[in-house]
Amino acid sequence: MRIERHDKDVLRETLLSSEDQLIELILKYAERQHYTKYTSTLKEAWRRSIDGLTQSIIATLEASDLVPELGPDEDFSSDSSTKFGVIEAQRHRARGVNLSMFLGLMKYYRQAYLDLIAEVRGFQQPATIKLLINRVYDRIELAYCSEWSGTDSEDQIKELSDSNLHLTNEKNKYLTLFESLSSPVILCDVNGKVDNYNNAAGRLLLGTTTPGSRYYSERRSDLDPPALQQELARMVDEGNQQMDLDKVYQTPDGEKTYHIQIEQMLDVSHKFSGYTILFNDITERLQWSKQLEEINRKQTLLIDDLNQTRQQLVQSEKMAAVGQLSAGIAHEINTPIQYIGDNTHFLQEACVDLQSLSEGYKILLAAAKQGQVESGLLTNLEGQLAAMEPDYLFEEIPGAINQSLEGVDKIATIVSAMKVFAGPETYEKVETDINLAITSTLNVSTNVWKYHAEIVTELDPQLPTISCIPQELNQALLNIIVNAVDAIAAAAGEGEQAGKGRITIRTAVEDDSVLIKVSDSGTGIPEEIRSKIFDPFFTTRALGKGIGQGLNVVYHTIVVQHRGSIDVQTKVGEGTTFSIRLPREPRDDVANVRAQPVEQIS
Repeated sequence: MRIERHDKDVLRETLLSSEDQLIELILKYAERQHYTKYTSTLKEAWRRSIDGLTQSIIATLEASDLVPELGPDEDFSSDSSTKFGVIEAQRHRARGVNLSMFLGLMKYYRQAYLDLIAEVRGFQQPATIKLLINRVYDRIELAYCSEWSGTDSEDQIKELSDSNLHLTNEKNKYLTLFESLSSPVILCDVNGKVDNYNNAAGRLLLGTTTPGSRYYSERRSDLDPPALQQELARMVDEGNQQMDLDKVYQTPDGEKTYHIQIEQMLDVSHKFSGYTILFNDITERLQWSKQLEEINRKQTLLIDDLNQTRQQLVQSEKMAAVGQLSAGIAHEINTPIQYIGDNTHFLQEACVDLQSLSEGYKILLAAAKQGQVESGLLTNLEGQLAAMEPDYLFEEIPGAINQSLEGVDKIATIVSAMKVFAGPETYEKVETDINLAITSTLNVSTNVWKYHAEIVTELDPQLPTISCIPQELNQALLNIIVNAVDAIAAAAGEGEQAGKGRITIRTAVEDDSVLIKVSDSGTGIPEEIRSKIFDPFFTTRALGKGIGQGLNVVYHTIVVQHRGSIDVQTKVGEGTTFSIRLPREPRDDVANVRAQPVEQIS
């Protein structure tokens, strides 16, 4: 009977993709018919059998398009498709399995394959495929019988004896391994009674010191696992396959804590449906854990103290900066205040003189109305005019008023800038005009930079507002400006010949960030200190001139508080550019970025 190509392909794909299903089918038959009493407990052994049989069927498919038949003169033991059956017969015979038992189990292997193909609806000729399966199994079974009958009884006895010796050695090897484990292990039966325990479990938990004492004991089901009866009962009731717990035991070496893992045995045949109990001594680990917790607690306290100290130092430097700004602002306000005061005194005196002159004119007007203008009255008025010089007053008064108004505007500008610089009393982020923040910072720090640098601003008028903490950002900008002024002053030198440098501040939108660039014409940053400029307490200033928090505050404000970045480019003798990027949209994620490496300007 011919097998269609389509059916060959479907059968091959079905067999190769249904290994687990075939295992479940044969296990069901084997367990129901009690063959599992004599079979392997591990799924892998069954998988290997299924794989061998599947490959035999596929080999038959590839050998011919015809269903194989059973000829009287064939040598079934030499057929490539039956080779697996011969090998399996030899293995099972060596294990003490008789031919009838082996053939009986193979009948259920055959039934499992027939059940599988009966579920497939893709065959064009399902009867032919069923016949193929039966013929392949017939040939394999004939190969079994041929091989079995071809071995005489003396060779079979020797083979069985050698196999028993090998199995005994294997048993002793695994028993030795079990007893040699340093962790206590207990094996329980399905009722939760101790079936076996290794030497470590006997020594630490049960008071025995003889390896193998439980294995060779005549009574093997009279012992409960120590203090675990409730846990095992709960596992059985709830149908759990695994449980983890910690328990404290009193051992010959003192009180110890064990992490205990209880797991159901891996036995697909269900002969050994008990539990393994593994004890892992975690006493030392718990002690270390407690010590580590104490170390962490002390470290946390130390970090809190350091942070508090750092905050105090930063606040101290901020107050010093405010003091310096206050002195500069006082100086900037003092000049307009002085000429406002002088002009006010001038206008006060001019007002008195003009009032006196006005009174003279009123008297003259009254006398003229009566037609009695005396010469003395005119003489007195002429004297007043000569003494007061009203033309001079009328010429100077408008200038004094304008000058005073300019002074008032200047003071108002400084006060307004100081209000913007100081910002609201909050540490919450608010929408902020970066250009205004820069302008205000420059206005309040005029006295810091005006003697050393010319300020050039190129501020993008379309710059969007961003969410930030104004006070912190203004302080960071001030620190960069002060740093630039110091670099310019160092480059210019001392004395009357020292010229002014230049500080250029630009703003722009760059992708999803607002860019602030501050460039100076100072000394640049030497290569040996470039990696340290953002470190706390690092400073190149003389003792008493700073505590090394300025650029660290900049880093903390830009990178940590605002999730931005800082890029520094520098060249010794030419200057430095700080490029600050602040996100246009607020970011609440934890900052994990560092200031970008300081680059040499090429």
